[in-house]
Amino acid sequence: MNTVGPTETQRKTISGVVGGALSRLQHDYLSSDNHASQARARGVLATLRRGAGTAPEQDLVTWQQTLELVVPDLPEQFQGKGNDPSPSERAVYDALTLYALHMQSQQKPMHDRSRSFARAAGILVAKRDSESIKPRFDALLMVKNPNTRRHHARGLITLMRSESIGFDYGRFAEDLYRLDSPRRNSVLLAWGRDFANGRFRQDQTTVNDSAQTTN
Repeated sequence: MNTVGPTETQRKTISGVVGGALSRLQHDYLSSDNHASQARARGVLATLRRGAGTAPEQDLVTWQQTLELVVPDLPEQFQGKGNDPSPSERAVYDALTLYALHMQSQQKPMHDRSRSFARAAGILVAKRDSESIKPRFDALLMVKNPNTRRHHARGLITLMRSESIGFDYGRFAEDLYRLDSPRRNSVLLAWGRDFANGRFRQDQTTVNDSAQTTN
């Protein structure tokens, strides 16, 4: 499973900043070697989890925790200048808080750079064989309101958590940012392709996980 951090060329992108922050946080949370770091990571995740599916304005403590994780690396052009969070800051907030929800009670990494959010959603449909999941993903594709988008994403990620299906949260943050930009259609096209591949061509990691479950 590919969970390593971003390369140097990726580091100053939204994807790289979020991916790097979560790789460090995830390592500390899952590590049993340093109990102090693990305890701190648990506290950070608990704070972030409170904001999952909400806007930054609704939980200022979680908003502050988000900034502490990313601001040292987040380029100034992505940081807000006025009284409201910038679109990129909102995307970062959504990705970090939803990751915290996803990671709850997990014993393996849910920030997994080997697959995208849409591919993970496709794998979820294949594993659950439920008629309700595909409409949820379709609704996420259609919606333009950020609050409604958070609601749909939270629902899908909660189901992914129950199946221990992770995805690349750095790429997810970048996608969320682009969904509110002129590049929206390129994100949706990629999501459609990745969803189909996840549903009908499950990756080797998923195949191996399924085999281990049945053995």
